[in-house]
Formats: sequence, structure tokens, C-alpha cells
Amino acid sequence: MIKNSYNGDCYYGLVVETYNLFHPQENINDAAFYKKLIDEVDGAVLEIMCGSGRVLIPLLRQNIDIDGLDCSNEMLASCREQVLNEDLNCNLYEQYAHEMKLPRKYKTIILSYSSFALIVDRNQAFATLSKIYQHLEDGGQLLLDMAIPWLSNKEQADAGIWKLSRKGFLSDNRLVHISKASEYNLLEQLEYSQIKYEVYQHGKLVDALVDEIQCRYYGKYELQLLLEKSGFCKIRTYGDFQYKEATKEDEVVTFRCFKKVG
Repeated sequence: MIKNSYNGDCYYGLVVETYNLFHPQENINDAAFYKKLIDEVDGAVLEIMCGSGRVLIPLLRQNIDIDGLDCSNEMLASCREQVLNEDLNCNLYEQYAHEMKLPRKYKTIILSYSSFALIVDRNQAFATLSKIYQHLEDGGQLLLDMAIPWLSNKEQADAGIWKLSRKGFLSDNRLVHISKASEYNLLEQLEYSQIKYEVYQHGKLVDALVDEIQCRYYGKYELQLLLEKSGFCKIRTYGDFQYKEATKEDEVVTFRCFKKVG
């Protein structure tokens, strides 16, 4: 399938190079949580917006039949390299989620850690849910995570201020600093962020990139209604990757819902 071009592709160059450094596979306990839910619905799995494999690869190691889909060829290249290095095997597809057309259906589809928020256009977001529904087997499940940054008073207080969010060393021992500044449109539920990547060698700036990213977030009941409109049923929520109902104290809410049988 030919992948059309859309504005907003934000994973390239230094972004990809630093992603694995600052998002290690063991950093978030979501893969272990997904594994429990996958085991309850036996069958093939698809991770949409799989990136470089932070979730996909740990599940592959546990002999899960899982495929990955992402619109970034550089992120997929990173994922493919890691898969080959570990002598694992899976199908990786370079497509946009709202245009998804794959050769088989799945019992579980995952959208991890607010990836759905990256689909800023509401029509494309709804089309993505429709495509997911089409690619699920009857009785199959969708696992979709959502966090809302401005629910934190600190996030609102820091709006528009550049903050050093991460620093570390690349594989070639160059030092990288990542800074971020965000603004929020609460009416439209949008976050606008600029992320600055600065690479230093021997104390001198040798490379830099400013990446712009937008996210659209959804409240609990708004997303439930959107899932229902897409045909899903038996919707429930889990909080912070634990097998419990989500509460206001949780930073990440996982929505679990199912495709109707028949």
C-alpha cells in the first residue's frame, strides 16, 4: 500500500536516535500489563504506532504473535534492526492508522501510551477507530491508553516555559539535551509542543533540531462515547497499568473494549 503524506510526521533524525535512550523498554510497566489482557483473549496481536518497538519487542520475546504498524520509516527501521538482532520475527507495516489495510485480522489491537492523541484531526481519529474495528476478529479487544497532561497543576503552571526534560549520552558518547515547551488550548483539548534536541561533543554544540508536535486528548466519557459510536462494546477502564478501575489519581487510563460477536 502506498502511504500518502500528511503534515505532522515528527519522528525522524535525532528524534529517532534519542527515542530508545529515553524510552527504554523497561521504563514503563505497560507491556507486562498488556500481556495479562492478551492472554485472556487468545490470538494474534497488532500494535498500532509501534515506533521502535518499546512494547512490541518485549511481547515478541514472550512468543506473542504480534505485528507492528507505524507511519515513520525511521522508527520502523530501528524496530526492525532490534528484531533482527534478537533473532525474532514479525511483520512491520509502514502505514497511517486511519488508512490501515492489512492482510489479516487480530484478536488484540494496542494503541499504547497516548499514541492515539497524536492523531490530531478528529475525522482521522474516528477513521482510525473504524479501521481498528474492521481489523479485529469478532470478540477481539482494543487496548487504548490516554493521559491528559493539563490535569496536572504543574503542567499548567509550566505552560510556555522551556524546561530541560532529559539529558544523556548517545551511542557514540555525545551528550544530548532535550528541552520542551508546551502550550494548551483547553477548549479544543490540544497540546502544542516544541521539543529541542541539542547534541554536544567536547563541550561544543555540534547538532541541533527543533521538532514540533501536537496532541489532542480526550476525557474519559468523551472517549467512551467515541468508542461506542465506532461499534465497540463492554468498555471499561484501568488505571496506571494495574488490574483495577481507573481513578482520578491515575496518570494513564487504559480503555479496554471489544468488537461485537456476529
